[in-house]
Amino acid sequence: MLGKEDSDKLKDQADSLSWSGPIKSIINPVTNFYHVSMEVIGLISVALQASTLLLNKRRRQLFFSLFQRQVYNAGVAALYINGVIGILIGTLLISRLFDYLPRQIIEDQFGQIFMVVVFRELGPLISGIILIARSATAITAEIGYLRLRREFQVLNGLGINPVFLFLLPVFFAFPVSLFLMFIYFDVIVYLSSFTVVWLSDPSISFTGLLTSILSQITLNEIAINAVKAILGGMLIGIISIYFGAKVEDSFTEVTEAISKATTAQLLVFFLINVLLSLLAYTQ
Repeated sequence: MLGKEDSDKLKDQADSLSWSGPIKSIINPVTNFYHVSMEVIGLISVALQASTLLLNKRRRQLFFSLFQRQVYNAGVAALYINGVIGILIGTLLISRLFDYLPRQIIEDQFGQIFMVVVFRELGPLISGIILIARSATAITAEIGYLRLRREFQVLNGLGINPVFLFLLPVFFAFPVSLFLMFIYFDVIVYLSSFTVVWLSDPSISFTGLLTSILSQITLNEIAINAVKAILGGMLIGIISIYFGAKVEDSFTEVTEAISKATTAQLLVFFLINVLLSLLAYTQ
């Protein structure tokens, strides 16, 4: 028979166990997010410190070849997918507007509509999603497989800095690539939009609509998009390498790393865009 003190202890233990599950389910994601954030910030610091290696001429030449390769793979080669999506959105956007708004309003307000819908929001968001889906996943997989094959230990043994070869080119190339993708998307959406307008009314002036857009583009608008590209591209690249470097012993860890990296990149990139838009455009 249990005494009263023993039964009270068992009851207290049972109560603590009943609460520990929900508490852990709340605390664990928060602590994990904190640790991941600190480690990502640490990687940014490592990349900035490694930038001093570019003062050496030979290393700078090697870096530029790696940088150009990353910009081509992530930015230039993404032109076709940006183009296809831009054509679809431009065609759909204007055709729907013609269905719901009087044509005169669209012609008069085309520049403002394009600026608010495409230049500020859709361009950055869709370009970021393409960069994550197309290039960031490839970087995560590449780093993961290099970890599995213990390639980084070999490079360290040869006196080659893996940070310089893998982290630094991505750190600088992804923001440049993302900004290029913004430009592709905006230009192609405009061309496809104008085509729809022109087919409906051939008297519409190409330069007139283009001027209405350019008149809306200020240095402030360009600066905000540049910040989105720099912060978004930098963090997308860093997160790819961070999760790829977590792979240790199994091929299944590579797919898990890609899944975690993609989830984190989407959350971070959308958060950056929403916060910058709120700060910049909310009056």
